[in-house]
Amino acid sequence: MSPIDVRLKSLNIVLRGVMPPVVDGYVPAFTPFIRSGDQNYLSGRLGKEGGKLLCGKVGDEISLD
Repeated sequence: MSPIDVRLKSLNIVLRGVMPPVVDGYVPAFTPFIRSGDQNYLSGRLGKEGGKLLCGKVGDEISLD
């Protein structure tokens, strides 16, 4: 187990698997997100809940849960 995996496990953090591509057989050649400081930059993904786009500031307009 890598040091990162050990640290995540010690913090009880479970990462979800990567979302599958929309087209069968397509292998994405990009990273779905990049973290820089306290911001995540998404690439080709939209946050949705109940079929509606998530828009707003996390912790303010969008729940951390």
